[in-house]
Amino acid sequence: RHGSAARAHARAPPRPSQQHATTHAHHVKLPTVNEWDYFINYRNGIITTMPVNGRKFVRVVKYLLAGVTVFCVSWIACVNEWHAGVRWTSSRAQLGRAMSTMRTIVAYSEGKQAEMDRPTPLTCDSLPVFPKISHINRSWPGDGRNAQEWQHVAGTRVSLYAAYYDERTTQRYVRILATFHGRNYSTEDALFCQTRSRNGNLLEDTVEVVAAKPLEIWWHKWDVTPSEVDTPLLLSCPLTEPLSGPSVVSVVTEPCDNPTNAFELTPIKETDKKTRMFTICVKDMNFDKDISQSLVEWIETNKILGVDLIDMYVDEVTEKTKRVLLHYQDKGLVRLFHVPIKHKSGRSLWQRRRDHILTYNDCLYRNIKESEYIVPLDIDEVVLPKIANTWPELLNRFNSQGWNSSERSSIMIQNVFFFDFMQDIDKYTSNGRGVKSKIYIKRDDVRIKNNDTLEIDEIELIVDSNNLSNEVIDDSEKDEVLYDKYKSRCGTELPTPKLVKHIVSSAVISPIGFYSKSWMLTKKVLTAFNHYPLQSLGASGSVGWSAPFKEVQLNHYKESCNTTVVGECARYGRRARIDRAALRLRRRLTRALADAICTGINVI
Repeated sequence: RHGSAARAHARAPPRPSQQHATTHAHHVKLPTVNEWDYFINYRNGIITTMPVNGRKFVRVVKYLLAGVTVFCVSWIACVNEWHAGVRWTSSRAQLGRAMSTMRTIVAYSEGKQAEMDRPTPLTCDSLPVFPKISHINRSWPGDGRNAQEWQHVAGTRVSLYAAYYDERTTQRYVRILATFHGRNYSTEDALFCQTRSRNGNLLEDTVEVVAAKPLEIWWHKWDVTPSEVDTPLLLSCPLTEPLSGPSVVSVVTEPCDNPTNAFELTPIKETDKKTRMFTICVKDMNFDKDISQSLVEWIETNKILGVDLIDMYVDEVTEKTKRVLLHYQDKGLVRLFHVPIKHKSGRSLWQRRRDHILTYNDCLYRNIKESEYIVPLDIDEVVLPKIANTWPELLNRFNSQGWNSSERSSIMIQNVFFFDFMQDIDKYTSNGRGVKSKIYIKRDDVRIKNNDTLEIDEIELIVDSNNLSNEVIDDSEKDEVLYDKYKSRCGTELPTPKLVKHIVSSAVISPIGFYSKSWMLTKKVLTAFNHYPLQSLGASGSVGWSAPFKEVQLNHYKESCNTTVVGECARYGRRARIDRAALRLRRRLTRALADAICTGINVI
C-alpha cells in the first residue's frame, strides 16, 4: 500500500501544503482525507483521480441501489402469488408461434389474506381440447344420477367437486372446491386453471390459464393421527378480467395440457344480489330414526326468528322425515342438496369432520351473492335472542353495541348445553334412595354407557337471580284452542316443543370459541368451518366479534354427552341452572306448530 500510494502521489498534482514533502518512497507521508481531496484509482496500470466529494457520491449511490434491491426482493417475497397466465388464440389468427403479449393487470389485496395476482398472458400453438361438459344437478332428491359426481385432475391426488365465480374483491377469481389425498398440499405439484367463455353450446376460441393457489381448509393441529385422510382444499384462480357470461373452467397440471375435467360457471346478474339476510347451512343429515316432529319444530322456530332460507344437505333419512323436508321445500323455506360425500361406516370421526367442511363451503359459495350471512347450525341448535324478537332486530342491536361489518367477518355466539338428563331436576326431591340418571356418551352415533353413573342428586342446581323468565304473555288464543285445532286436524296430540320442556341447562357457559356458532358475513369469509370462519378476505375480516351474552345465546339440546364434549362432561354435567329464556317463544311457536304439517309422535 505504501508503494502504490507513493507512486500515485508522485504522479498526482501536489497541493500547496505538500510541495515540500520528501519524494523518497520510504519517507512518504500519506495524506489524510482532510489534507487530500483526491481519490486515487488504479485500473489497468492507469492512475486516475477523483475528488472526495465524488467518492462520497458513488458510495451513496451504492447504498441507495442496495436498499432498493433489498426492498424489491422483500416485496416480491411478501406478495407470494405471482401467477403466470396463458392466453391461447386460434391458430387461424396467427402463423407459427406468436410473441408473448404482455398486459399490465393490477389486483390489489383486501389485506393480509387477500391475494395479489398478476397473470401474464402468453400464446400457445393450439387450443386445448375440452372434455364433454355435463350439467351436474346437486338438488335432492333429484334423479341421483350424477348428484355426487366428482372429477379428477389427471396425474394428481386431487379431486374436484364444484366451481364458483367470486367477484367480492377487485381481483376476480374462480374458486374450486376440492379434496386431495394426504395432509400437506405444499408437497404437491402446481395446478393451473383454464377458463374459457361459452356461447350456448359453443366454446370461444380463446382460453385463459392462470396458476391456481391451493389452500387447505383445515388446521393441522386438530388431527395429528397418522391415518390416511382426504383433506378439503380450495383452489383460487385469479382472472385477468371479469367473466362476461357463461364460461367453463378446468384444472390441469401443465398450462397447455388437454383437460380431463370441466365445470360450468354462470355469473349471477347484478339484479340478483343479496336477496336474503340470513341463510342457515345444515351439514350432512344422516338419521336412521324418525326426526320429523323435531325437524318441524326446529324449522318453525327459525322461521319465527326471521331466518329467510335453510340450505340442508341430505344423506339418508326416513320416509316421514323426507316428507317433511319436501313439504318445506315446496313452501320455499328450505333448499335441499345431496351431500358432497356420502356417509361410510368405516369413516373416522376426523375424516367425517373434514367431509363436513366441504358441505359448509359449498353452502358459503352458493350464497356469496344471495345472502348477507350464512349460519352453520345443526337441528339441535337454536340461536336465541333474549331481548330482540328476531335475528334482524338482534343485528340492529349489535350495530349499536360494537359490531362493525367492515372490520370483522363473523359474529360469534356463546353455547349453552341443555342435556336431557338434567331436565326436571328442579322438581326432584331426594328420598335418600339414590335415584340415578345414567349419563351416556355417543361415539359415532352409537350410544355407550359410561362406567361412572351420575346420581341426579349429585347435580348441583345453581340459583341464578338474574335468570328470570321473560315469557311473553299473550291471551289472544288459549293453549287449549291450539291443541284442539291440531288434534282435530292431525288425529294426535300436539307435542310440547322442546324449547318449552327443556328449561334446565348446564351452569357452565362455554367460552367464546368453544362450541360457539357464528353468523358469517359472506362478503368477507374465504373458507368456513362448523363454528367460525377459517380464513377471511383481508386482515380486517379475520377476527370474529363476540356477541354480548345478555343479548343472545346458542341453545344446544343434547340427549347426552357426545364425543365432542366427553372430555369435559363432568364439568358441564355436574352443575345446572334454570334457564327460561326460550319460553318467550312459547306462544308463537305453539301457534305455528298447530298449523304446521302433521307428523305424528316426536321420537327424539
